[in-house]
Amino acid sequence: MLPGSRTCEIYIARLEYLDRRHVALLDTSELERRVRYRYEADRDRFTLAAVLLRAAASLASGVEASAVVVDRTCDWCGSPHGRPRLPGTRLHASISHSNYLAVVAISNSGPVGVDIEFMEARYDAAWLLSVCSESERVSVGTPADFFAYWTRKEAVVKATGEGLNRALTDVIVTPPHVAPAVLSIDGLAQPGCRMFDAHVDGYAGAAAVLTCDPVSFSVVDAGSLLGEL
Repeated sequence: MLPGSRTCEIYIARLEYLDRRHVALLDTSELERRVRYRYEADRDRFTLAAVLLRAAASLASGVEASAVVVDRTCDWCGSPHGRPRLPGTRLHASISHSNYLAVVAISNSGPVGVDIEFMEARYDAAWLLSVCSESERVSVGTPADFFAYWTRKEAVVKATGEGLNRALTDVIVTPPHVAPAVLSIDGLAQPGCRMFDAHVDGYAGAAAVLTCDPVSFSVVDAGSLLGEL
């Protein structure tokens, strides 16, 4: 990141980038969490995202990946499963993973949220009711429309730190074919958020940074970055 610039860098990694040596970068709490996953694919997705976070934070901060400290303390219960923080830096981070991809957003501009979802050929009607408000549903004509709404809203509630504690129908965003922006949260105007769509290879993705200032977003394939670890 260039000094003085306001950026949000979105790093995308595929499961095929994961190597057994990467497990050594996880800290004790992450290793404990990793072994609790029942299925290997879930363990690999979690591991890939955790390693990708350290690699991205290392690049942004100049600290060796093995020395990057990640605090996952939950704001609500104190357990180590909350949104990641990078103490000792001025960086904000967010993680998401779905199917064969993991995504990390790193920003120096404000709290950040990122979400990635594999776009299935169809979506359940119950999903639409839980994600989109009544006024938004008229703009959903395809699965791509629905997943655009979903990822935009998930990115916002991750940035605010509310996560599952905020109903997505309370978060009103622009329609899928309009540049992403937050219109309101719980009926109140929310102008202090910059957003970006990060759709790739059959996945819908979005990032949100809580700031009124302009933010430069970029998307980076993390294959070479992880290969250097």
